[in-house]
Amino acid sequence: AYPQLVYPADVAKSIILSAHHGSGFIVEGIFDIDKNLQGKDVRGIKVQPIENIEEFVKTHDIDIAVLTIPKEGAVKAAEVLVKCGIKAIWNFAHVDLNVPDNVVVENVHLSDSLMKLSYGLRQLECEER
Repeated sequence: AYPQLVYPADVAKSIILSAHHGSGFIVEGIFDIDKNLQGKDVRGIKVQPIENIEEFVKTHDIDIAVLTIPKEGAVKAAEVLVKCGIKAIWNFAHVDLNVPDNVVVENVHLSDSLMKLSYGLRQLECEER
């Protein structure tokens, strides 16, 4: 099991933290640029300032990062994560990341899932008529 590093953001924070329970993954750190969130406790983990991320990744031997920030900052954040030595990114930002070949990215586009769900619902409604 690999530890996870989390960038929280509303809905995605809940998704990521739910992966913490029963999945074999361990949420090791949570980072945010919002000073109002820094120092707060999220399920026993203190939110840290983003400036701490490089040292944290290295000292805790983190392999996987979870990116749950708006797409405007995702590319820069991915660059920082790769520079820190992250080997895999679970990307919830609605932007495809261009990372080196030795970094694995899994893009999760929640809006695409919502569109599929809506389409399925419409199909079901049409069948019921």
